[in-house]
Amino acid sequence: MMIQNKIKKENILLDLEAATKQEVIEKMSEKLYENGFINEAETFHTAVFEREAHMTTGIGNNLAIPHGKSETVQESTVAFAKLKQPVEWGSLDQKPVKFVFLLAIKAADKGEEHLRVLAELSEKLMDDEFVAQLKEASTREAIVNALAF
Repeated sequence: MMIQNKIKKENILLDLEAATKQEVIEKMSEKLYENGFINEAETFHTAVFEREAHMTTGIGNNLAIPHGKSETVQESTVAFAKLKQPVEWGSLDQKPVKFVFLLAIKAADKGEEHLRVLAELSEKLMDDEFVAQLKEASTREAIVNALAF
């Protein structure tokens, strides 16, 4: 499962302006809706908020991996946002988030597919060189190249 195959260039948001994690998730959901990956943004982001209520997805190092499984997802994918300003997320390290990977998982894919994508992404995010490349990236192409690392 290569994570770079799940992140489409059109689902990468740079300098996303948002004041709260809810706003981040809503704006990223809207982008997935606009690009045809989900057929209803509100239902999807509600699923993400429900998951977020159980445990924070702010993993530390200014990174968050919110995710939602829903019937509204047409194609399992991952959106990425680099926020213009850090946002409070309730992260494990108590630091705000600036980089967000939003996993949209089709209901039919929720078992193995979801875990594979999450595991691969988590493994990449433990690599300091990958995280440094990601943080320095200022274009969609640079983010795609970092993901191929």
